[in-house]
Amino acid sequence: MRRLPSEPLSPQRILVIRLSALGDVIQVLPALEALGRLYPAARIDAVTESLSYPLLANHPRLDRVICFPRSEIRNGWKSPETRGEAREKLECFRQEIFQDYYDLIIDWQSNLRSALIRSLTRHRRTLQLHPEDGGELPRWWSGYRPSHPAGRVHRVERAMHLVRQLGYSGETPVGEMGSDIPNQNAAFDAPILLHPFVSAFGRFKEWPISKWIQLATRLSDRGHVVWISGGPSDAKAVSQLLKATPPEVVAAPPTKSTADLGRLISECRAVVAADTGVIHLSAILGVSSVGLYGPKDPSVHGPYGPSAISLAAEIPCSPCLLRRCDHSYCMASISVDRVFDVLEKINRDSLAGKESTG
Repeated sequence: MRRLPSEPLSPQRILVIRLSALGDVIQVLPALEALGRLYPAARIDAVTESLSYPLLANHPRLDRVICFPRSEIRNGWKSPETRGEAREKLECFRQEIFQDYYDLIIDWQSNLRSALIRSLTRHRRTLQLHPEDGGELPRWWSGYRPSHPAGRVHRVERAMHLVRQLGYSGETPVGEMGSDIPNQNAAFDAPILLHPFVSAFGRFKEWPISKWIQLATRLSDRGHVVWISGGPSDAKAVSQLLKATPPEVVAAPPTKSTADLGRLISECRAVVAADTGVIHLSAILGVSSVGLYGPKDPSVHGPYGPSAISLAAEIPCSPCLLRRCDHSYCMASISVDRVFDVLEKINRDSLAGKESTG
């Protein structure tokens, strides 16, 4: 890796790469907006995976979004019967990404997977994360890096660091969504969305289900409309949770894509979730977002924006750098009272705002 050249760049065609989880993609959206402001005349394309593709499909800063169907290819490769189809998907992706020549690639992923994607393109320059900022590629890898690391900052600011290295000097934008996902202020009596689940990989970041039941019950007893959401694999757990709560607590309307999920969240007055993509999506949409954090440091990984609140565990071992934990005392240490009190304050502030404008 080399430092960026000292002369200002003026790219006309830019490709940005951000794969992985939903929250990871959402956390680069402020930097994407800043990039569009820095190069307003440039064409900007993006590569992302299937889950995040619906969120970016109608993004105002993007001319084209290329879907890398990694999960479909990986699953198809497991069986001889579907391996041919997987090979076809990979070839279609290769042809699509090879269509255009890019003056600049911004690799917000900076790992072997994104480097492989870069190798399939025609491009002049690549800017990637500094190795000290979590970029997994070794220092001898081809491409440019920032002149210095961003340091221990929020992931939004880590992404912004690359755009600032290119010359952006303004404030960090809020971040934009696709035109079909509204940013709106929900009605005072709109539902409170509780999302109790995380990915199988991050189960140690879950808040105990008994606490979700207590919280939902207390909110319902106060007259709040409460929705419980979960992914397709969480259907059974959602059903069990609903059986343990008052009948007024109901399952959230089903969604078919992350864009649908964004539209659902925009209808809510507040969202409570652990360290998942849901809480990051809620925050960027401007919905009051209460994130519950134990293993991860919310100053780095928490929801970002003026409507975001992070409740962190208050025990000595939190936050940590572990990938697994057998006890998750940190998450269990976050009390129902703390979460409920924050939601009640959001409710009071919302009521005060309604009265002041009424």
